[in-house]
Amino acid sequence: MFIFSYLYGMNFKQLSIILIIILSSILLNAQHIEVKDKFQKHEIEFLDIIYKDSTHSLNLILHSNLFNFGLNTKEFKNIALLKKGKAIWIQPLGTGKLFKLVQTKNEYHLIRIDSTIHSGVNYEAFTFLLHDTIFQFGGSGFWHLRGIMTYFSKTTQEWELYPSNILVNGYADYKDIIKYKIDTQANKLYANKSLVYRNLPNDFSLNTIDSCFEFDFNNHRWTTLGATNNELRKSLLSANFYHFDMGDIIIFQNALDFFWLNYKTNTYGRIKRFKNEQMKQTWLSLYTTKETYDDVQFNLGNTAYLIKLDPSKQLSFKTFNISVDDIDTNNFDYVYKIENSFVHFIYNDLLPFFTPNVSITILILFFIFFLIYRQRKKRVPQEVNAILNFHFFNSLNVVEKELVQVLYEQQLKGEEISPKQINKIIGVQQKDTLTQNKSRSDHFLKINQKFKLATQQDLPLIIKSRDSIDKRQYNYGLETRYLQELGKHFKA
Repeated sequence: MFIFSYLYGMNFKQLSIILIIILSSILLNAQHIEVKDKFQKHEIEFLDIIYKDSTHSLNLILHSNLFNFGLNTKEFKNIALLKKGKAIWIQPLGTGKLFKLVQTKNEYHLIRIDSTIHSGVNYEAFTFLLHDTIFQFGGSGFWHLRGIMTYFSKTTQEWELYPSNILVNGYADYKDIIKYKIDTQANKLYANKSLVYRNLPNDFSLNTIDSCFEFDFNNHRWTTLGATNNELRKSLLSANFYHFDMGDIIIFQNALDFFWLNYKTNTYGRIKRFKNEQMKQTWLSLYTTKETYDDVQFNLGNTAYLIKLDPSKQLSFKTFNISVDDIDTNNFDYVYKIENSFVHFIYNDLLPFFTPNVSITILILFFIFFLIYRQRKKRVPQEVNAILNFHFFNSLNVVEKELVQVLYEQQLKGEEISPKQINKIIGVQQKDTLTQNKSRSDHFLKINQKFKLATQQDLPLIIKSRDSIDKRQYNYGLETRYLQELGKHFKA
């Protein structure tokens, strides 16, 4: 009653302002608003091509000066088009708006399905479908690059943040080309580099981080896979913006050559020569005219489409078939190089395994093992060890004793005995290299066998290590834990 009394007491001007505000709010947040603007002829022809395919998925970025589907181009630069089966969505990049394409009586219409207001932060965002959810990664806006992941919530009809462990900047741009790949089976996103502004706000120059990245949607984690292959990086710098998506691989074009890339297996290479020639001839038959033109390239399943728009926006196209059988798997190179596989294993595989519960369990098991080990060591008194070592020493012949003694004396000096010294002791210094190697090996093998039989120790007495200067050569020394007992025999 109070509200009605308050409204009744207002003049016409005040009431009009309130009604305008309410209506504006309703319009801004309205759902399922149909766009009545007429589509251009080439847009209808383009939609006819992709709409007739009822099976395959597609995601494309289209120039807004070529394709706007009746929308106001003052609000956005380019359009992200998504397709799954017969369902098609349109997302004007730079806005939060999302439209669904419907066809009625052989006419196309856009129906707005979001509740968002213009945001201006997702220009050039990489937009894709993962299962039944629309995601956007990266982009730019408000003078900075975006390194976040968002998704369109069917519950709130708005773009929600999809959290991650770190930020990785990136966007889908026609100049600084980044090749993205979605692995729908493993729920992963791959990218071959990331970008950061070098000197904001003075200029918009970019720094490139030439490393391959992987985002795992299962645990919301970014991982740096390794440095991008320099040859691949050079090819992508001058590659065509569009590519063909075939299962686990993407096929991209550089000049008139076609390449395949598989982030999953860390391999890339060329298309088979015969197929590359066929694809090249199809490309040249469409794009050989001297007049200027715009192009769009994509594939629906095994059918690749090459579309040309002349200055008057007349659309023409050609197709060819392509499959994973057309890639040359005999000659390939790596996509990214892991500089230190051990460090990569520690940080990305091992450390996440050590949760608090796992760590406590491992510590308890280690403590139990240590107690058992100490008990076993106590079972062999020092007197018994001395007797066992005495038997070992007496089992050696003259040459073997001299070898062990020289090794012992050199080790006390902090030095290792060289193969030349050993050859002299065992009397094979004048023999050929093969005979020397075999003779040394036989002598040390016999000494270690006698040591193990006499003392029941697990580790060998004589150990070898590669020479620090000449890696082809081995130097020899004694296991340090046995030096004390051996010294008793030599001092005697």
